[in-house]
Amino acid sequence: MSVNFQTYMASWITAVNDKNMTTLSDLLSDDFVWVNDKLKLKLDKHETLAWCKDTPFKAGDFSCYYENNEVLVGIHDVIEPNTPDSSVMFIAKIIDGKIVSHQYLREFER
Repeated sequence: MSVNFQTYMASWITAVNDKNMTTLSDLLSDDFVWVNDKLKLKLDKHETLAWCKDTPFKAGDFSCYYENNEVLVGIHDVIEPNTPDSSVMFIAKIIDGKIVSHQYLREFER
């Protein structure tokens, strides 16, 4: 499966909103890492898929800022119960057609 912005975002929506991990799991490399420096979050592939399965968050409204065969950059909305809506900006790095890292920043509306 070829990875591009649309494919990657659709896989996150399916994982987070529908609790189906198959496509996201296929796109992530075995040594994948999901990072947020501000929150000191660092999850591996297995932990990321478990988070997607267990989270009450919903994702949507993805917008691509930049993509090529090495990186995907974009934003998306996060809907979290009992919390103001927020936006996430992320950079996903690609090696050999697999996502090897996903680093994000999340800011609440002010």
